[in-house]
Amino acid sequence: MNHIWIFLRRATFVALLFFINNILIASVFNVRALWVVRDHVTSKESIDRVLMFAEENNYNHLFVQIRGRGDAYYNSRLVPRTHLLKDTDFDPLQYILKKSKGTSIKIHAWLNVYYLWSYYEKPTQDNHILLNHPEWLDTKVPDQMDVGEVLKSMKKDRKINGEGFYLAPTHPEVDAHLQNVITELLQNYNLDGIHFDYIRYHALGWGMNPTGLKFFLNYSIGMPGLPALEVKQKPSFDDYKRSAITKFLNKASMRIKAYQPECVISAAVKPNLFNARNTFGQEWDVWLKRGYIDWAVPMNYSNENRTFENNLKIIKDNIPSKHLNRIIMGIGAYNQNPRFAGQKIYRAGKYDFGGISIFSYTVFKEQPNYAKQIIKYLN
Repeated sequence: MNHIWIFLRRATFVALLFFINNILIASVFNVRALWVVRDHVTSKESIDRVLMFAEENNYNHLFVQIRGRGDAYYNSRLVPRTHLLKDTDFDPLQYILKKSKGTSIKIHAWLNVYYLWSYYEKPTQDNHILLNHPEWLDTKVPDQMDVGEVLKSMKKDRKINGEGFYLAPTHPEVDAHLQNVITELLQNYNLDGIHFDYIRYHALGWGMNPTGLKFFLNYSIGMPGLPALEVKQKPSFDDYKRSAITKFLNKASMRIKAYQPECVISAAVKPNLFNARNTFGQEWDVWLKRGYIDWAVPMNYSNENRTFENNLKIIKDNIPSKHLNRIIMGIGAYNQNPRFAGQKIYRAGKYDFGGISIFSYTVFKEQPNYAKQIIKYLN
């Protein structure tokens, strides 16, 4: 009997310890965010299900995708309406903002910034940027891209153009267009937040848009009538590429705060700080320090605990401690089982981050038991 009693006491202690740990994790995670991909906001019924799920599973922030491939899941005069809503006047953004009002759930308008197109068929909208402004596209070679030829190549080999077509951060007209897109949103919708995704270059070697290159050469070599920069002042091409995105964020941030001061500005970023900077042009430590974004959301989606933890340590070692609570750690559910995802939620809870964000609602909709298995880490 003594052995049974000792066993029961130990089991009770372990259960209590696990319960306490979960409470501590929840107290650390003030922000419990969830990405909601655009496919799930095309009707009132689907949006109602999203909001009900968020409330039942203890999520208090939703990144709701309203710009996917250069299109709009809201009413816009600047951006072509998504083909998924072409036969209706339904406004997903307006509806979800209205339905969430008065609840604890905050809605962040999630925009894919530079990512423009990923399919080998042309867009069905006549006013799509891909068709009307090929000179705005980014490229790996310093020549204008022939969209038609690339689409034909992509049909034969989906890897021919990587993820697809990106806008060029270095092209001034791209910057102006995107600033106008943001302004229109701010004028027409009262947002809890704006979430910038794909705010980066395609991959290493991109950033060779011809117009962007001309601006770099004029800036570094000197424009007619202006003195050339001293050698020590001349930026490298990598510096120039990074600064294009940083300058966009600086202007966008001032614009957002001028219209809606309480709107939270966030950006999805590559989780390895050095890789983000050197490969994708994301100097997101600078964005945080200068206040261009309120939150950085590292997409720490690796299913390997070692890689996941290494990214956490790099962030901890290189981001000033006063900014750690502005980091919302992204965790992938699409590529690992609930146990592994739960382990990563637990590991993130040991740091001083402001919260977590799970990618994505799609997994939970398709696998309801998945959500039930990780809710203990959020409650």
